[in-house]
Amino acid sequence: MARAVHKGCPLSKPESFPASPVLQPDAAFVYKRCYPDRFKLFGNKEKWPTKVADQAVLPMFRHELRHDAESSVFLFFWWVMFAAPQGKESVDIGFIIWSYFSLEEQIWFNRQKLLSALQYDAFRDDIVHPEYDRLFPLVKSMAKLIQEDYHWVKEEKYKHPEYLHDALQRVILNFLLENKDASFMDLKKSPEPRQVRWVAPVAPPIYVKPRVPVFASLSSTRGKKRKASGSSVHDSQPQSSISSSREPRCGSFTVRFVP
Repeated sequence: MARAVHKGCPLSKPESFPASPVLQPDAAFVYKRCYPDRFKLFGNKEKWPTKVADQAVLPMFRHELRHDAESSVFLFFWWVMFAAPQGKESVDIGFIIWSYFSLEEQIWFNRQKLLSALQYDAFRDDIVHPEYDRLFPLVKSMAKLIQEDYHWVKEEKYKHPEYLHDALQRVILNFLLENKDASFMDLKKSPEPRQVRWVAPVAPPIYVKPRVPVFASLSSTRGKKRKASGSSVHDSQPQSSISSSREPRCGSFTVRFVP
């Protein structure tokens, strides 16, 4: 699901938008032949959409076609993350990157952090298996295109329902032509997905709902009550919803505990 749809309102107003993708000559020839109207509408020059200055003139928020484009990008990221090459050494996925995708609480905010991190090449070996490393530039380019909310864009052509789909298609087409002869393009995917590596020695706090308020220790009144009852904040440890098994199941894959 797109972040704005999950949030129920537009994302924060951005400082700028990414430049529209430029097709390579070979890709431009094919694209113009297949999509002449779209090629004419969006052109093939690097341009930066500008944001609106007056929030009052913006339309009411609603689900747009571009939100479906964003959802498809996250679905692609999920597939790439779990893809493991057949016959190659397995490389586990870091727990943090998995949590950005999976935790339902403030999922729009977690995915925003994911998109920002990808621009700095963070989690590179987590989002793609090292054997598929050349896929990462595609992941990064797609992440950059969906990072900002086009709800705030000014020019009409960038508000067009198909603009984001068009931009993503151009990035993908450029990638395919650049890597058509690369060996990793023929590397078969294993039927077994990559596993999630959990490096925490105990259950992580993201699954925990504390029984005692965090600020209880700052309250002198509550402190006296705890003292009188012989209890303390530390007496009530949060419990994990995950069993004590060494390899609990999480969906269709295994979370592995690493000492």
